[in-house]
Amino acid sequence: MKRVCAVILATMLALCLFACGGTGDIAGKGEFLGLKDGEEFTTDKEISISFIRPRGNDAQETWWDTTVDAFNTEYAGRIKVSSEVLVRGDNSSYEQQIGLRVAEGLPDVMYMDGPYVSNWAYNGMIIPLDNYITETYLTDFMDYVLNQGTYNERLYALSIVDSTIMVFYRKSFMNAFLATNPKFDADHSAISLPTSPENAWTFNQLAEIAAKMTTNLEGNKKRYGLSITGDKTEWMSYAFSPMWNGKILGDDALTATGNLNSAKGLEAGNYLRNLRKNEAINPSASGTDFYDDGVKEGTTGSVCKAAMYFTGTQNITKFNEFTNIAEDWDATYYPRNNDGSYSVPCGGWTLAMSKDCASGKRVAAVEFIKYLTSVQSCRSFASQTASPPARKSLYDDMDEYKDGSVVQNGAYVRIKEQIFKAAAPRTKTVAYAEFSPLLAKALNEIVSDTNPNIQEKLNAAATTIDNKIRQANYK
Repeated sequence: MKRVCAVILATMLALCLFACGGTGDIAGKGEFLGLKDGEEFTTDKEISISFIRPRGNDAQETWWDTTVDAFNTEYAGRIKVSSEVLVRGDNSSYEQQIGLRVAEGLPDVMYMDGPYVSNWAYNGMIIPLDNYITETYLTDFMDYVLNQGTYNERLYALSIVDSTIMVFYRKSFMNAFLATNPKFDADHSAISLPTSPENAWTFNQLAEIAAKMTTNLEGNKKRYGLSITGDKTEWMSYAFSPMWNGKILGDDALTATGNLNSAKGLEAGNYLRNLRKNEAINPSASGTDFYDDGVKEGTTGSVCKAAMYFTGTQNITKFNEFTNIAEDWDATYYPRNNDGSYSVPCGGWTLAMSKDCASGKRVAAVEFIKYLTSVQSCRSFASQTASPPARKSLYDDMDEYKDGSVVQNGAYVRIKEQIFKAAAPRTKTVAYAEFSPLLAKALNEIVSDTNPNIQEKLNAAATTIDNKIRQANYK
């Protein structure tokens, strides 16, 4: 039932828009109403700003509590931010909870997952920020971050940090594997760690390496070469959509049939099916398979169940919680497509101003957003949560991202290299709420079924997505 609710989210939001009415006092593009660079915020009476966000991991929670408190202290008597924290969970539960509040009124500022920006802007739930932020302020942000936050040539959202996907691996297992002088089956060339995004492993090479690294353990157990597990909402579509080479929803970003279920889609589906068939992955893996042999306070270790982990950078803080793992993980680049093309999925959480932020509060609300996205805030969030910063300058300023850095054997430098080489936002579409969970559902079923009819599953997903999009009446 929860999964069904997630799929109809955008339809519900569209209906709420027409029922509640959009915001009629949005300034036109180019009309500046905010503070100039360096101008101090003043007010005759303290302005209250409501803010909503999902609960994060321990490192994220510490940063949020500290940073919001610091803002309230610095702006005491001028702006007071009250935060509400919701449990996100799987199945887009956070987005659902936000959507259900449209009729009663939304918080002034909202923290939202990046790919929903187009949908929420289309539905009138959020309003542009570009009337209140100078172009100079934006020059330091990564281009793809601004792209993610832009809809219909208006900037609606701005990020503090971002995320991307890497192939993480346990150095102890990888070093032992490479010491056996393994070779690729196709050309018998030596298997080695890539030295740049240009020679990143292909998806097929990653699959072959994962199968070769799968190891039989005592007690009829296996340590699989790779874990690809993630949440059930949209992880699989996020992680593997680059395999479609940008042709997943057609040129209109609204048509799945003929695109999602194309030859590229069949190739992606066969790839996932073969990962299981060749025992490269555990179809019932949990999110802890890569590090569950670690030990932290109050826990005991167990057998590690995956030598590599295909996951997002947001999980680095989890690795570092375990003493056995903190010095044993490393990362290599997101894989190239088998045809050699290279696109790295990125796109993290982002800050937006809701349609219900009264006009008299908007400068104050954006002042809060600017505080959270300042160079200082981006640096501290990136450092404390091991997330790539949204600002360009920090990649030359933070020690772990500087060229030649040996922090974690240069893993953070590789994160930077692939982001600067080929970062792209997750699929941009106003129908993200329909598209992503349904594609992820199909891909999860392909992995979990013992003998899936891949074309049939992709056809069904494409048809259902198109029907949902028609029901939502997107223009």
